[in-house]
This record gives sequence, structure tokens and C-alpha cells, in this order.
Amino acid sequence: MNFIFCFMLGCMLLSVFHFMYSYKEALKISNEEGPVFGWGLIFHLPLAFMFAILANLFHQQLS
Repeated sequence: MNFIFCFMLGCMLLSVFHFMYSYKEALKISNEEGPVFGWGLIFHLPLAFMFAILANLFHQQLS
């Protein structure tokens, strides 16, 4: 197995994890009454996009 494929797979899995976690945080924030602490959403959403972009770059290198 090629290292680029491993990097692509790892980035894809991390991207999916961070998107799912940020979705869970957004649902938690939407049901909140009073002060809201959205650091989970603010932190995980950009990480999800960053890992998605990296997975795309690694996939393009495989082709």
C-alpha cells in the first residue's frame, strides 16, 4: 500500500469525524437557551474543511 493512499485515507476519515462532531455541536448549540459556547463548532469545522482539502490533494496525486 502506498503512503499517499494512506495519507488520503487518514485525511478523509479525519474530515468525516470532524464534520460529524461539528454537526453534533451545531445541534447542541441550536437547542441551547441562554449563553452559548460554540468553541467545538468553531474549532472542528475548519479542521474538517482542511482535512477534506488535503484528502482531495492526495487523491489528485494518486491519479
